[in-house]
Amino acid sequence: MKICITPYKEIKGGEKSIYDFIKNDYSVPNKVIEYLRTTKPFVMSPGIYKHPFKPEVDLLGPYMYTDVHYYWDRDTWKYVVKYGLTLPDEFVEYVTSGKGDSFLASFAKENPSWGKQIQKMKQGKNMMCFLPEDAGDIPIEKF
Repeated sequence: MKICITPYKEIKGGEKSIYDFIKNDYSVPNKVIEYLRTTKPFVMSPGIYKHPFKPEVDLLGPYMYTDVHYYWDRDTWKYVVKYGLTLPDEFVEYVTSGKGDSFLASFAKENPSWGKQIQKMKQGKNMMCFLPEDAGDIPIEKF
C-alpha cells in the first residue's frame, strides 16, 4: 500500500489543509529534494486548480509521482523549498537512511517524466493530446 505524503485538499491529494503543514525556515537534506524531483508517473488527472499560495496561478493536474512505497504531488519539492511545507518524518528518514537509493539510481538511468510521456502520446497514431509538452510544469522561480 502506497502512502501519500501530500494529502492536501488544496492540491487535490486528500482532506488535510496544506496551510497546517507550513513552517518558516523548514528545510530537508538535498537528497530529499532530489528524491521528490524524480518523475516516475503514478497518477495523472487532467484538470486545472488554483495554486494554494498564488491564487492567480492555475496549475495543471494533479500529477502524482511514486517510488512504489510513497507517492506525492509533482510540485512537492517546490512547496518544500519555496513555502516551507513540512514532510512526514518517516519519509525523510526513509530517504536519508538509504532505503530509497536504488530508486534514485534507477531514476538517473530512466527518467520517465510526464513531459516524455506526453511527447510519446503526441507522436502516437490516432492520438489527440492537448496537454503542453512540459505538462504545465512551472519553474520554481515563477512558482
